Amino acid sequence: MIIYILKLNFITFVYKLINTMNSKSLFILFYICFCNSLYAKSDYYTLIDSSEYYIKEHQWDKAEIFLKEILHTYPDDNNNSLIISNLATVQRYQGKYNEAINNYSFAINMTPNAVTLLKNRASLYLDIDSISNAIDDYERILLIDEKDEESRYYHGILSLRIGRLDDAKKDFDYILFYNPSSGLGKEGLAHWYKYRQDYVMAIKHFSEIIEQYPSEVLYSNRAECYLAQKRLNDAEKDITKAINIAPNDGYLYILRAKLHKARFDKTAMEADISLAEKYGYSREFCDEILNTK
Repeated sequence: MIIYILKLNFITFVYKLINTMNSKSLFILFYICFCNSLYAKSDYYTLIDSSEYYIKEHQWDKAEIFLKEILHTYPDDNNNSLIISNLATVQRYQGKYNEAINNYSFAINMTPNAVTLLKNRASLYLDIDSISNAIDDYERILLIDEKDEESRYYHGILSLRIGRLDDAKKDFDYILFYNPSSGLGKEGLAHWYKYRQDYVMAIKHFSEIIEQYPSEVLYSNRAECYLAQKRLNDAEKDITKAINIAPNDGYLYILRAKLHKARFDKTAMEADISLAEKYGYSREFCDEILNTK
């Protein structure tokens, strides 16, 4: 009751003040308020422009400073969900994964049906190998849009990783049912056959996609199938094509080392292991792949 009376008294005071002012004074008052509003917005857009500039320059630490300043200065702005999402992304690029996840989650709580935010968080979960959380996010996306091909593809791939083969097959079949020419659907099915060690069918599907969308990932996957079949010359061709596309991908040198091992060329094998280590893979991981049939 006291608060209500204070509010009423304040409104009455303002009303009486305005009534005592002449038109010129009123104009000056409204002009000052208008200018203050413009100044505030000008400052807001300056902060936005600064954050966007540093994001484009990949100076994530500086972009983070301006994004935090926006949130601190304008905590009730309607666009804060987007600002928080951008903050999470620049934190992610700096390796601040826990902070990034917290901010993605905060932004999602503000806009729970924002598919892009859910995809960003799911992608980050994949980066830190949090498979179950990533699956949860993709399932949440599919409840919002069941025909989202990208999310259904990743849901299928992750289902393969945890051994849910039937769920994965349903995802890839679903994509191809609604879009028979989908590259993601065909690639998912190729991975499904590869996982089941049906290399003939896997090679068939990888080959179909490679004709349309050649990439080092597809070449390396088909090369693995060729290696499993002891088709060494075909594997060599695919590995060479993949390395030409992505010469800094250390995993490709592990595959080539595996090829050399199958040919009993220990010198060439060790040279490729050294290249794989140069590009970020440990000797232990290399040995694990080389000893996998």
